[in-house]
Amino acid sequence: AKPIVSINQKYPLQAFGIPFLNTYRALVNLCTIIVILAVDFSMIFPQRFHKRYTNGFSLMDTGVGSFIFSHALVAPESRYNIITESRVQRVKRCLISSSMLIILGCGRLFVTWLTDYSVSEEEYGKHWNFFFTLACVKLLTTIIFCALPASATKFSWAIATVIGVSYQCLLSLAEFKDWIIIGDNKNGSYTGDFVHSNRPGLFSSIGYCSLYLFGVQVGRLIFQEKSRWIDHAKCFEKLAMIAASSGFITWLLHAHIDKSSRMIANLTFVIWQITHNTILLVSSYVVDLICAMYSSPEKPLIPGQCESCSDRKSRPNCCCLLSAINKNQLFFFLIGNVLTGVVNLAIKTGSVDTIPALGALFAYGTAVSGLTCLLFVFNINTKFW
Repeated sequence: AKPIVSINQKYPLQAFGIPFLNTYRALVNLCTIIVILAVDFSMIFPQRFHKRYTNGFSLMDTGVGSFIFSHALVAPESRYNIITESRVQRVKRCLISSSMLIILGCGRLFVTWLTDYSVSEEEYGKHWNFFFTLACVKLLTTIIFCALPASATKFSWAIATVIGVSYQCLLSLAEFKDWIIIGDNKNGSYTGDFVHSNRPGLFSSIGYCSLYLFGVQVGRLIFQEKSRWIDHAKCFEKLAMIAASSGFITWLLHAHIDKSSRMIANLTFVIWQITHNTILLVSSYVVDLICAMYSSPEKPLIPGQCESCSDRKSRPNCCCLLSAINKNQLFFFLIGNVLTGVVNLAIKTGSVDTIPALGALFAYGTAVSGLTCLLFVFNINTKFW
């Protein structure tokens, strides 16, 4: 066996970025893509894993929260490079990226209308979808950071707490929650003006802003300089403490304040998502540290990557799936959504037996992963803005 790296030796994975973060983000994307199609096959996806449209916990409820949290971890505010940009540059960059998300959201809305594709209005509303939520969160959080001094990023957790608690008070004390769920007509319909037709998507964005800001704070912890083993031990300890404390707070909120609701993204849901995602981060970190113990600075063991991943110019022939997903995350998510729609239009997924359903899911996963790896092999980045 290889000797264990000394406690004072430089962490061998440091030069390759933050592998456990890359692994976590890629796996969140991969699991999301698999589940969005699997849920349509009733024979292989149990009902208990389906979304809870009012209250409760389920596997499908973690998708949007994990996606937003994972993006917050690598936001400019998390990576300590916000000081190099002016407020105008930050707003401009945000407007460009948000406009692309809005275009994608409009495209999804048009395609679902054109193909008469079944979409549950209880999830976001009549016209709203995930791309609009993501764009809204990016715009609102950028405005918040630009309105405050640059040093305010150190206290993202405090800003997130104020937003989350204020939103929860509005939901609990002003009967705002009931209005979001059942509307003016008291029957849960999504008719009328734009706000009333899309109230879950519009107002849940406030909760997702709070989640994003909490994610920025966790990201700042992850991106702190770590050159010694003791630095990684402290980071690991803090992440574990965040997971444990947020889990306890989730239990308190769910039992005594308000049950978790993905539909309105209340405070209980936000804290639950912090718990869920920090547990995933801690799990990935454990794998990193174990690999580091049996690595050397010259030949590090990097989970999910080969040597070619870190040297794309001289070693282009690499198709590691996790690295490929991280390079083109939005493309991976988009092509998964498109192929999910194609499969649902081509076959009646609800009546497919177990073996054909597994076969369709395997073919779908292979196609999405294969296309993403193909882009990675040719070093193509689809994010042009």
